[in-house]
Amino acid sequence: MASRQRPGKHARAVMSDCRWQPLSLAARAVWLALTDLGDVKPTIRAPVRQGTTIEEIARCIAADVDAVRIAAAELVQCDVLEPVGSGFRLKAY
Repeated sequence: MASRQRPGKHARAVMSDCRWQPLSLAARAVWLALTDLGDVKPTIRAPVRQGTTIEEIARCIAADVDAVRIAAAELVQCDVLEPVGSGFRLKAY
């Protein structure tokens, strides 16, 4: 029987990353949400040809598309997300 996944299990590792401190609150929230989402949707973190779109990320984490777009740009700049095709994948997991 598989153990139940608990949300936030990656929080300690992400929050101790040196890139965490200068990020905006929105970018921090998106990064944490994406690490949890990566457990159930491996394309978020796995090397793939087609990344996950901003719209799909926003839908999955129940966030505003514009807020996710701004946070994603910040996460790309600090090398947490990387563009893949017309979407993104989590580079720092």
